[in-house]
Amino acid sequence: MVNVDDLLAVPVAIARAVRALDKHPQILGIDIAPRDDEERPVDVTLQIKSELPSRFKGESPSGVRRIEPVTLSFPISYPLFAPRPTLRDDFDRSHPHLQPGGVNAAPEPCLVFGSPRELIQSGGGILALLQQLLDWLDRAAMLKLNDPKHGWEFVRRDHLNDLIVGDASKIRGLVKRKTGGTWHRTWVLAQLGQDDPYYRISLKGDEQVQIDDKTLKSLGQVPKDDDEWTGFSLGLIVWPGKHPDGKQIICDQYLPETVGTVKELYERAELYGCGKILAERMKWLRSKLDGYTIKTALPVTIILIARRPFNLIGHGSPLEICPYVIEFQSVDDLKPISDAVVRLAGHRDSISTDVLRRTSHGDPDDPWLSWSLLGCGSLGSKIAMHLSRSGRAPIALIDNDTMDPHNYARHSCLPYSADLDSMFYSSKAGELAHDIGKLAQDTAGYRIDANTVLRSKEFRKKVKLEKTKVVLNTTASSVLREKLSSTDWSKGKAPRVLEASLMGDSDIGFFSVSGVHGNPNSSDLMAEFYHHLRNKDALRSKIIGQSAAEIAIGQGCSSMSMIASDARLSTLAAPLATLASNVLSGQHVNETGQFTIGQLQTDGVSQSWDSHQVEPYTVVKGTAKTAPETRLSRRVTTEIDAEIARKPGSETGGVLIGRFSAIGNVFRVVDTISAPPDSKFSAAEFVLGVEGLKAQLDELSRSSCNTLYALGTWHNHLASTGPSNTDIDTSVKLAIGQLFPVLMLIRTPTGFRQLVAEAVGLSSDRGGGSNA
Repeated sequence: MVNVDDLLAVPVAIARAVRALDKHPQILGIDIAPRDDEERPVDVTLQIKSELPSRFKGESPSGVRRIEPVTLSFPISYPLFAPRPTLRDDFDRSHPHLQPGGVNAAPEPCLVFGSPRELIQSGGGILALLQQLLDWLDRAAMLKLNDPKHGWEFVRRDHLNDLIVGDASKIRGLVKRKTGGTWHRTWVLAQLGQDDPYYRISLKGDEQVQIDDKTLKSLGQVPKDDDEWTGFSLGLIVWPGKHPDGKQIICDQYLPETVGTVKELYERAELYGCGKILAERMKWLRSKLDGYTIKTALPVTIILIARRPFNLIGHGSPLEICPYVIEFQSVDDLKPISDAVVRLAGHRDSISTDVLRRTSHGDPDDPWLSWSLLGCGSLGSKIAMHLSRSGRAPIALIDNDTMDPHNYARHSCLPYSADLDSMFYSSKAGELAHDIGKLAQDTAGYRIDANTVLRSKEFRKKVKLEKTKVVLNTTASSVLREKLSSTDWSKGKAPRVLEASLMGDSDIGFFSVSGVHGNPNSSDLMAEFYHHLRNKDALRSKIIGQSAAEIAIGQGCSSMSMIASDARLSTLAAPLATLASNVLSGQHVNETGQFTIGQLQTDGVSQSWDSHQVEPYTVVKGTAKTAPETRLSRRVTTEIDAEIARKPGSETGGVLIGRFSAIGNVFRVVDTISAPPDSKFSAAEFVLGVEGLKAQLDELSRSSCNTLYALGTWHNHLASTGPSNTDIDTSVKLAIGQLFPVLMLIRTPTGFRQLVAEAVGLSSDRGGGSNA
């Protein structure tokens, strides 16, 4: 038992831990092993009373005793580093959650999913680790360490020096119902001169090789210094097949990793059901190596695939990857009876879309829409990299600009060299595509003007826009927005168009999603946003009434850039990326359009976001091919019909408010002004008055900062007729004083008709078009 002298002989932090353990009711005894070196760990053995059911006498059927000795080996640096627990040498090793080790090493339970020292430091101290140990023993006694509800516990391969790096999904993808094995060429980094020598071995599951002269001659080492080399070697993946009755071979026996020799490796392969195929493939390798001189040890990777009775923890597959490394210098080292050393290795996933998706979203197979990015500037690049790190990279990047030196202040890409990148001005799209490629995803970068691309179907095909389901526009270009809104996509291939931009002093985020089939489109949504701003004085002044600061980055007309830090821009870029992700994954988005506004508060950290749904617009077309199109928001059609209902049996009308797009040749109507009080209403005609109208138009100009203006007028007909002579004469008079076409909208019992006039004449037939 522990006495005062024992406690005084160990570091004070360990003595405190021992005193805390001694007070726990399930600790029946404590012993501290003597040390002959003050730098050695302090081994503290606990006699732990297990909470076994009364029906168990002195031991559970799984081998857990009522009184279990457990040793905690405290490093002298405790609590900076945690003690290592070990069980008695004859403890049953078939339990899950045991760390790997040789058969002569004491079994070590895995107590914490994470860091034991963080658990100790979190507030519970050494008693928190003790509780994990007590729980482990209780679950081991009841055979509950492997729970089908949570998944099969991996054979523990923690804290191993050697690592095999490879895409787990591709390795598992090799497995067929019939037993088999595949050879692969591996790339090796060897660090052998340290206290803990290691191999890092890259194995690509989708790149198989034949064992022939060409492959064997490619193997070898390239020294980097006396203790380090790189080079190529071989890897073998083998898996079990099925029993004679057709049922798959399943290994439902859990054993900790104790393989230490080639002979034991063959035995473990037999346990997993792939011993025969391993022997066949190794025999084939030995026959091919006959006559080859192996000057230095060559590490051959062996991966045994064990098929478990249910899926592994955290994975949707029952196939467990068990890697090993054989350092062989002679073909005899590969024989089933060989005592050549086998190094235990851990498996780490390579960078892959599967890993990125699991890390970011949970299920790699969740549905996701293909998308392309227009605009690879600071904001676009950050959104693209956020989504690429989620394993959802764009299929195409389009931007006509090059990387200027000042771009690196906020852009997601880093320069190859501060000197070289300042000279060559590489393509923004190309650099971003290159960086996304580092995340194991193929993205095409095109240095071309997006407006040029959108003009022809052939061009859109060439840059993959005809294949994309979603287009994200981050250019903040009103020209591109109008072109996107008026592009004639192939039938059934119109993508959902997203727009993301920063406004004001980079403290306002704007995001919009077009409706299904482009109704409402991006320009409709921007017009709705302008209408929203009319009643938001503070927000409007930030967005439209504020001039952002600029900084000179050279001389000439293109030598100014906005001032905003990378941190400030990133603060809103991340939520915008989340909004884009929601659309691409089908979350929080329906068939209507919507726009979302985010505001960064004065503290530079707090944010508020609000979304607004926009119903599809009513579209009115003229009969002439070149006639402008009229697009009416739901707000407008609702108000027009309500006004008509208020004056039954009479014509009525008002003023149409919105925007005209010369690029799309489109009237976009978002609101109306009611008829002035001096207007004349009758069953035969409606005459628009002027009383108070100028003041209302002036207020419209002020409240919208001239983003919205009068487009023309509307009135109704009591019968389904086209424009009257009076309508035509009136439109001609109005057109003479207007620099863009005048719209006269007519509501009939069966739909809307339009009459459009310009100073050069009418642009539609007399009857106009109709839209029921």
